[in-house]
Amino acid sequence: MNLTGFATAESTSRLGERRQGVFHERRRPLYEGGPLVSLVGFGTYRIGFSPGLGHPECREALEYALLRGVNLIDTSTNYGNGQSELLIGQTLAALVSNQTLARDNVVLVSKAGYAQGNTLELVQQREREGRPFDSVFKFGSDLWYCLDPEFIIDQLERSRARLGVQCLDVFLVHNPEYMLKAYEHNNIPLEKARSDFYAQLQKCFLALEKSVAAGHLRAYGVSSNTLGSTSDDPAAVSLQLLIDCAQRVSAQNSFRVVQCPLNWIEVNPVAIESADDEDNTLTLARKNGIGVLANRPFNAMHDGGLIRLTRPTVDASTVADDAQRKGLQNWTRLSRDMERLAKEYITIPGYEDASLSQLVLSTLMWQPGLSSVLCGMRKKDYVVDAETATGLPMLVNADQILAQIYQDLEFHKDAN
Repeated sequence: MNLTGFATAESTSRLGERRQGVFHERRRPLYEGGPLVSLVGFGTYRIGFSPGLGHPECREALEYALLRGVNLIDTSTNYGNGQSELLIGQTLAALVSNQTLARDNVVLVSKAGYAQGNTLELVQQREREGRPFDSVFKFGSDLWYCLDPEFIIDQLERSRARLGVQCLDVFLVHNPEYMLKAYEHNNIPLEKARSDFYAQLQKCFLALEKSVAAGHLRAYGVSSNTLGSTSDDPAAVSLQLLIDCAQRVSAQNSFRVVQCPLNWIEVNPVAIESADDEDNTLTLARKNGIGVLANRPFNAMHDGGLIRLTRPTVDASTVADDAQRKGLQNWTRLSRDMERLAKEYITIPGYEDASLSQLVLSTLMWQPGLSSVLCGMRKKDYVVDAETATGLPMLVNADQILAQIYQDLEFHKDAN
């Protein structure tokens, strides 16, 4: 079944009038004039049909989240080798079929760029046939990356088919900085690398504009792990230069959404002004009516490692392995220290019993200019936790609190 329609400002606000709950009541525009979305979105990086991806538990969590009022789902063509999109499509179709939800109540976001699994086979088959995609970058035997507009549109069409919808709400070019990384690896001068990079993205934007005109898509944008990084990073992506690309395609373009990591340690989008952009990413986005989705709220990448910004769910005393037990003890100690630190700055009533994950979400979801925080909610308990965080009092000074927490968490710099 191909579901018709798409989310609008009217359809997503109308549902909130009929149903109660913080996910319904606390919504904001995804972008200027766009549909209203829950402050927390459903991230699907680790959901699919295979047991390793948590099925059927993840499907139950997705359905529960939708019924509770989470109305933004973020996925990608490479999540679960396409299983993520298939599971979302089947879950949504069932809820629409029994009239629990309508298609226009839900904002669907997908992405493309990676060539892995079945998609890698497609790209390799094209190469064997002598009609290769353009702008293919090979990072290993199981990971290629492609910024050919034909490839991006091919992936958009496959996303629509797997999701079972006639129109996608948002489609993002997924981590295009891989092109910059490939150029750096091949010692191509940075000026040429950036010139070629934005020229290639402009071609992708032109192709996506045609999909908008055809009714297959409502809006497009970029998801990047280096969005807002300072210009001394060869892989940095500038929002202003992305906006310029879209403007060159059309003054009435549909470049409406960007996505990037944001957490207590990776704060570039809110705290750093890059050399290319006069404002930080969230401020610039707000001035231009562009929505920002934050990903990886709990998984902070630093110095080649991962810092987990949640409480461990396993008691260290129950673990037999010495190394694992020591790791859990350190994680437990760190999580408690971070909780105490955050509560020193969040002084309004209501946060006394908040967990670390709830504190993290609260300090992010109230950032000026942010549309929604994407959480991996493959378990029902994760949805409940996010709902609790959404119901906590609004943090009117969330940007100041985040800055203070980040400054006090610079312990990691002492270790270098």
